[in-house]
Amino acid sequence: MPVCDLRQQLLDCKGHALVLGGPGSGKTTIALKKAVVRIGAGMAPGQSVLFLSFSKAAVARVGEATRLEVPKAQRGMLSMQTFHSFFWTLLSAHAYLLGAPKSLRILLPADEQAQYGTIKKKDRNVKNPEWDKWLVERERLFRQDGKIAFDLFAANAVDLLQRSIHVRRLVAQRYPLIIVDEAQDTDANAWRCIELLAPLVQIVCLADLEQQIFDYLPGIGPERIVTIKTSLTPLELDLGGQNHRSGVTDRHIGSIP
Repeated sequence: MPVCDLRQQLLDCKGHALVLGGPGSGKTTIALKKAVVRIGAGMAPGQSVLFLSFSKAAVARVGEATRLEVPKAQRGMLSMQTFHSFFWTLLSAHAYLLGAPKSLRILLPADEQAQYGTIKKKDRNVKNPEWDKWLVERERLFRQDGKIAFDLFAANAVDLLQRSIHVRRLVAQRYPLIIVDEAQDTDANAWRCIELLAPLVQIVCLADLEQQIFDYLPGIGPERIVTIKTSLTPLELDLGGQNHRSGVTDRHIGSIP
């Protein structure tokens, strides 16, 4: 079906972009069409478009949309990952640059809990010698034993990208376009990773301020949108409350489902 003029702006855009819209407004659909356009423009061997989201459920949802919007021959050039899996890919290959062993393993939550015992969540953000002791040990396990806890993924991925232009270039060579789903929920570390890659790749952020998952964290929601606009100076597209899941169309703007 024809694409409206508003969405065509994203398909034609060569720089960064920010797409705002509510549920069913077509953010994922037009982002996947953007991926198809980028793939069609030519990709080097080994390159793909990276689609980042926070949860496996969100990645699965994008996977379902992919089967509808992306031709079968091009699906292999679309990499859908959670932020954590992306961080793990970076660290498992390059954490030795941070002083960790070359062979890295994940410290599973059950094994981590077995080591820090029964310290309750409410006692972890206050002055607690036992919790502070565990944080030091957790860092030692990463640096010396090559065992990394999930909570250390993001901060160390940022450290790695900040320290190494070589790693940033490797990521850019592999992913010339990065689509960030649920961008309003990116925390400081997740967003810093995107910010560090932005000079080398095209970034497309998808955001919905009505569906904030981590709105209790600092910098999330409207603040993150302001940061995105300031940092990327993106093309801004506001799809508003258009809802194509309900079957309602807006002929005035020539919207697509």
